[in-house]
Amino acid sequence: MFSEKYAPATLSQIIGNDSAVSALMAFAEKVHRGERTKPIILVGPSGTGKTSAARALAYGNSFELLETTASDYRDAETLNKTIIPAGNSRGLFGKTTVILMDEIDELSKKYDTGVERAVDKFLKSTKQPVIFTAEDYWDPSIRFLRGAVERIEFKKVGHDAMFSFLKKISEKEGIGIDKDLIEILAKRSNGDVRGALNDLEALLGAGKELIENIGIRDTKMEIFGVLDKIFTSANFDISRNAVIKSAVDTDMLLNWVDENIPVRYSSKGSRREAYYNLAKASRFSAKASRTNYWGYLRYASVLMSSGVAVSNDGYVRLLKQYSFPSKIRHMSSTKEDRSTASEISEKLGDRFHTSKKKIVKDYFPLIKQILTASTKRIGKDEAIAKACMEYGLEPEEMEFILSS
Repeated sequence: MFSEKYAPATLSQIIGNDSAVSALMAFAEKVHRGERTKPIILVGPSGTGKTSAARALAYGNSFELLETTASDYRDAETLNKTIIPAGNSRGLFGKTTVILMDEIDELSKKYDTGVERAVDKFLKSTKQPVIFTAEDYWDPSIRFLRGAVERIEFKKVGHDAMFSFLKKISEKEGIGIDKDLIEILAKRSNGDVRGALNDLEALLGAGKELIENIGIRDTKMEIFGVLDKIFTSANFDISRNAVIKSAVDTDMLLNWVDENIPVRYSSKGSRREAYYNLAKASRFSAKASRTNYWGYLRYASVLMSSGVAVSNDGYVRLLKQYSFPSKIRHMSSTKEDRSTASEISEKLGDRFHTSKKKIVKDYFPLIKQILTASTKRIGKDEAIAKACMEYGLEPEEMEFILSS
């Protein structure tokens, strides 16, 4: 994936957050001098480079990195066995170990209540530099951290920096995307670097005609981020919250999850259970649309997120690229044809006094059959001319029916 391929190797490669980068460089210098550093928390919207910056700080300064995510914060026992020992020992060959506690604001009330005490104990005893990341600094679940950490803010990347970055990547890949499309990607990214890279990669794999299907990025979560939470967290709350925080359309997300269950899950049992829950989500979504009672979408949301997340009991294919939904691909590629069919059926609606759907389904084949028979008797041009007079259509519209 582009987001992995072009992940920054050093802090100087982080784009659009110069003040945050400067603060991190100062933090790294203190670590090199052997000074005791106050833990830092990188705060900002998803996709702005918080985790990438923490990794770049470690790798670019030849530090070792111990990285943990929200799924590792379930209980105090896990923390006591992994993070606390690491904080009191040197890494391989005596190297400094940067301890990254990613997504700390994903702490849930359902987790072991001892987690807060374990983190507090860890911060008081650790001899290693510590970095947290969070989207929401004011989340109640991390209230206990605020007095113990130094806040470094990451902001959404500006348009010009995003455009230059995407242009450089497209040139490196030899993609041949024109500047207008890169401009659209930069605008729709809403400052989300990872999301923009994923969109660029999706555009490469799906075709330029699908640009309209790449929506404006939500301020908290975008489609690939939501999919990551669903397929890799194996956690009810994390996957559900990912969908709640996002602005991804329910039907759009259903299609993405549907397409990528076999891409991500290796176990047949996991796939079977995931599709079972997704099918129930689809039924609730359809029922909400049919009855106009949108409360059903709550059930659809939980089933397509948490239901799929907890279905996995095997290996998750992390390095596989997400597949663009074939249904959305088909809908986009046939959009022009569907628009033409709708216009023709609207014209014929007054004549046949029936719905556009019925005209396309029943009358188009009948008119085509009549037109084909007439073509054999009197020739195509004359047959089309007579049919146009009969049905009040244009020659190109009759050609469309004949070729449909």
